[in-house]
Amino acid sequence: MNRQDWIIVSIAFSLFAIFIALERRYWRRRDPDKYSDPDSLVNYSLVAMQFLVGVIGKSLFIITALEWVRGKGPQLVAAQWWAGLLLFFGVDLGYYLFHRASHRIRFLWAIHEAHHSSALMNLSVALRQPPLEPWFDWPFFIGLAWLGFSAKAILTMYAFNLFYQFFIHTEVVGRLPRWIEWCFNTPSHHRVHHGVNERYIDRNYGGVLIIWDRLFGSFVVESEPVRYGVINCVASNSPVFVGFHLWADLLSDLRRSRSWRERLLVICGPPGLVIGQRQQPERVG
Repeated sequence: MNRQDWIIVSIAFSLFAIFIALERRYWRRRDPDKYSDPDSLVNYSLVAMQFLVGVIGKSLFIITALEWVRGKGPQLVAAQWWAGLLLFFGVDLGYYLFHRASHRIRFLWAIHEAHHSSALMNLSVALRQPPLEPWFDWPFFIGLAWLGFSAKAILTMYAFNLFYQFFIHTEVVGRLPRWIEWCFNTPSHHRVHHGVNERYIDRNYGGVLIIWDRLFGSFVVESEPVRYGVINCVASNSPVFVGFHLWADLLSDLRRSRSWRERLLVICGPPGLVIGQRQQPERVG
């Protein structure tokens, strides 16, 4: 990361801290149970772990890989105004696909589950980021690199996408005007995504836009009070346990698998898939 990148990161996290403090003060007056200091400390620890892993991953591998793909592509993207618009939609679609895959492929869910493990919904939960995720999201943007977008452009747009998503992790904001709710991912839509209510599980994967969920049949409107977290409660305030505990289950199932087909299903099958007489840990959230 260069000096400009560090400045942008510092500004972003300063804004996060300000809005978390304001929201926390708001709930202390109205409902103190909406914030938990141990839960928030886990959130801050996980985002620090992800930031470290992400910086290492980008500097050692991800930027190089995306630039290599770019060099093999047809360089179709010109320096025109529409290129930025195409990049915005492309990154948002790539995020939707990665996010959906993270709920439907077991090894990705083992990474992503940490983000859903809090039973609260507040702005600090937006920072409850899976440490290993930066190593596995970038393949969903290879198509953009092949078209001619630079790794820096892709990762910068992705960073702004994630910046937007910070602000939708809240219960302070109710429903927004209908046209906003139709186009954009809002706090109402994202509360649904974090719900373990039966009708909410595996819904509303969008990043900035909710149109992908509408197009691909994964959209549900918030219609009942949301219960947050995961069905199999993660009863720990250890960031290491929260971030990695499902890997122990996955590795245990791999050791007990009787064929390469079973091993492939353990890794790439859906969470909750039954193999033989064994029940894999259920995917929730």
